[in-house]
Amino acid sequence: MDVVIVGAGQSGAWVARSLREAGHQGDITLLGREPHAPYERPPLSKGVLSGAEEHPPVLLGPQQCVALRVDFRPGVEVVGIDRTGHRVRCADGSAVRYDKLVLATGGRPRALSCPGADLPGVHALRTIEDCRVLARKLVPGNRLLIVGGGWIGLEIAATARHKQVEVTVLEAGTRLCARSLPPRFSAFLLDRHRREGVDVRLSTTVASIESGRERALAVQLPGGPEEFDAVVVGIGLALDTGLAEACGLEVRDGIVVDQTGQTSDPDIYAAGDVANQPNSWAGGRLRCESWANAQNQAIAVGRAIAGGEVAYDEIPWFWSDQYDLNLQVLGVPSNELEGTLRGSAEEGAFSVFQISEGRLRSVLSVNAPRDIKVDKRWLKQGACPPPEVLADRSVRLDKL
Repeated sequence: MDVVIVGAGQSGAWVARSLREAGHQGDITLLGREPHAPYERPPLSKGVLSGAEEHPPVLLGPQQCVALRVDFRPGVEVVGIDRTGHRVRCADGSAVRYDKLVLATGGRPRALSCPGADLPGVHALRTIEDCRVLARKLVPGNRLLIVGGGWIGLEIAATARHKQVEVTVLEAGTRLCARSLPPRFSAFLLDRHRREGVDVRLSTTVASIESGRERALAVQLPGGPEEFDAVVVGIGLALDTGLAEACGLEVRDGIVVDQTGQTSDPDIYAAGDVANQPNSWAGGRLRCESWANAQNQAIAVGRAIAGGEVAYDEIPWFWSDQYDLNLQVLGVPSNELEGTLRGSAEEGAFSVFQISEGRLRSVLSVNAPRDIKVDKRWLKQGACPPPEVLADRSVRLDKL
């Protein structure tokens, strides 16, 4: 049985690796749009952007491909899927046959729709090339405008401030990271970034961008035009579902799959950012854009194709590093649950436990990684200590 994987990011690489580890003996072909070996993306907005790391960790290097007998083909754009003939068509006119196909296509950064959004100096951050171009703009005294107050935008802001760049963050909504954080945490992040010198403006959008006189770009804002040396757009991911839609797969906020990663076509699977999968912790379907999901879901897909009985149903988890903060979110936070506080924001280390009907629903922590390890066990067990015990810092959670 020959397996073709479209997309050589975190998910694509882990599907290939897990196939071999699960005993798959057929051919594995990994097709990647970028010219690089598969690598991890989280360091692009942090260590690699700051210059502390030269290159993000490689997930499947040349020697590993040889050892695992993976035919990795970089720089290949897949333009179509022939489900009847079991072939994928590539932009160069070639075709690759499959018995099983995995779509790990992820997505591309959403672009601004205003005039001037395509000018030189307007950047996104998704690839190594994006990172290298942007890094050259992080010069002390330069002015950087970040459009989007989500995770990627805030991580770039923290890295840029470390490089002594003047940073302005625009968020169209009324608070930061509103899709993934309750109001208490949004307020915490807003306060921290402002104390670090970031000019955060909520409920603010860009009207247009033009070439500037003193700096590279002139951006039309509600208060009038302002000039910046660079603009970074971090307003979300445009899912790469075009191949799936064109060949008739079910697509609804991503490619619809079951708990094994199988699509509406039994010979096609999907994994990573692009896959919409049942998740009991979310109480329905969930499409999760996180490092952990991209890896763990891909491992489950590889094992399933290799013949294992795998039903992927992980607790959603993601993290972000900003300044000296390590933020972690476990579960699916609710805007309605206030939560029980352990620690304090003033001390720089705390957790918020959201509890409903006696069960732990989610945990949000800052610089408290030990809490997360214990909390994951409680979530899986459907257990939770009383709120007064959680709030008592004299009690060690790992001893409960």
